[in-house]
Amino acid sequence: MSEHLAAVAETTKLARVLGISDPTELDFLVDLPPAALRQYRERVTDLLFDRDAKRMKAIAAASKIVPVAISSKIAERAFGPVLCAAVAGAVEPQRAVDIAKNLTADFLAETAVLLDPRRTAAIIAAVPATMVTDVARELLSRGDHITMGRFVHVVPEPALRAAAPVMSDPDLLRIGFLLEDKTAIDRVLHIVADRVPGVIRAAHEQDMWAEGIDLLDNIAPHNRAWIGDITAALGDDVLDALIAAVARLDAWATLLPITSAMSPDSLRLFAQRPSVHDETILTAIITTAADHDLWSQALPLIDAALTTDTPDTVWQTLIHQRDRIPADLLTELAAHARTLGYHRYGDQLQPLGTATR
Repeated sequence: MSEHLAAVAETTKLARVLGISDPTELDFLVDLPPAALRQYRERVTDLLFDRDAKRMKAIAAASKIVPVAISSKIAERAFGPVLCAAVAGAVEPQRAVDIAKNLTADFLAETAVLLDPRRTAAIIAAVPATMVTDVARELLSRGDHITMGRFVHVVPEPALRAAAPVMSDPDLLRIGFLLEDKTAIDRVLHIVADRVPGVIRAAHEQDMWAEGIDLLDNIAPHNRAWIGDITAALGDDVLDALIAAVARLDAWATLLPITSAMSPDSLRLFAQRPSVHDETILTAIITTAADHDLWSQALPLIDAALTTDTPDTVWQTLIHQRDRIPADLLTELAAHARTLGYHRYGDQLQPLGTATR
């Protein structure tokens, strides 16, 4: 599932580079590895920027002898955003920022759309927080989350903090989905920690669970517990919608590490939802644990969800997978089965070589 969502994000960004207004026209590519799609996108970008590299360097060198104020006028009235974006990577970062300070937020936003963050990271890192905020506001007014996502990983934390208030909760979800560097998610979460409940609620209210699940798939292990507890505390409607979305998207491999990190109270709230006890859902959880070797992450939820009303087919699925379950976890499952009165199933779940009780 994570590979599919990453591929969708990549085709969305690729459509921008290729000038395709509707990213769904590239849906035929979403079964390809995301890394291959990204590599192709970067090669296309390199081709666009490198074909006139010598001329761009000459223009950048010539700009050094022109006062900043005049360079700014030339940039906006003569060059335009396309040429400015092409030249930017060849201009000394501080001079580029000084020129940018004299340009309108509208023009800077149009230029940002065309920039390559690999070539202009030093410039973006030097842009004042107020300018970052103004450009972010302009980009978001156009619904341009792609450009925002491409630059988050190179924007300093003070600038991100300054710009965060202009981003709505759905904006944060969409930007997170389109991040160029997914490791930046944890830094963003640290900055907007107080808004995480609203972001998760937005995934529910705006039907943006694909973006929300992608976020869960990319957060660092140390963030799983508090994100999981916050989600559980948002109420039954949110939990039911999350479970339905995970089932629909076959994303249990993403959610199980989150549920295993939850506090006991939060896990109990999650496991009590009627849909978790559905035969299809429980079977999918067990199958995912087997296919992805996630038994240690899955067992807390499986244990909490198994009751005296659990269908026999679910117990049979566990027994069918017994050779793939670690012995200590199998012992725990067997003991739990007996406490529920399923002595026969408890005996069948007993690890090989262990005497039954």
